[in-house]
Amino acid sequence: QLSNGGKLTTCIIRPNTVYGEKAAFLQESYLLVKASNGVLNYLEPESTERNHTYVGNVAWMHVLAARNLQLKPDLLAGQVYYCYDDTPTGKGFLVRHQLLSSVDPSVRLGSHIPYWKMWLMVQLHRIIRAILYPFWKPQPFLNLPLLNTIVTTFSYETDKASRHFGYKPFFTWKES
Repeated sequence: QLSNGGKLTTCIIRPNTVYGEKAAFLQESYLLVKASNGVLNYLEPESTERNHTYVGNVAWMHVLAARNLQLKPDLLAGQVYYCYDDTPTGKGFLVRHQLLSSVDPSVRLGSHIPYWKMWLMVQLHRIIRAILYPFWKPQPFLNLPLLNTIVTTFSYETDKASRHFGYKPFFTWKES
């Protein structure tokens, strides 16, 4: 109950991996690729899949949901809407490769870095950080929860936002 007597209604807009012109993970990936002579190595196993959504379409879904929460609060209130557009669902490293090579055609797809190697690097970093903590506080480049997220499939197929509030992606895959 709001102070003016009204009722607060909300819904959840849940993007998976969001990309766009200023996406930090793409900029960091590009810098790593350039430092590796144009080779994009990756952590995800070949079997993992992930949905990617362009940032402009995530914003557009928020706008439409906000409008329609006022018009149809009983339908949208308490609902969860996963963000989607026509970005290909699939292996995250292939989508990153497509995005990076569209900006710089010299970017080449490298090889898979095994989980155990990254797990070992995370553990070594934790040990070094604990030893050097009084003198130096290095920021972790990766932690175990993030590593486990990277190697886990999370994908979905839905049209719920379209059915409930008329969402259609504003930007196409090619435009993004």
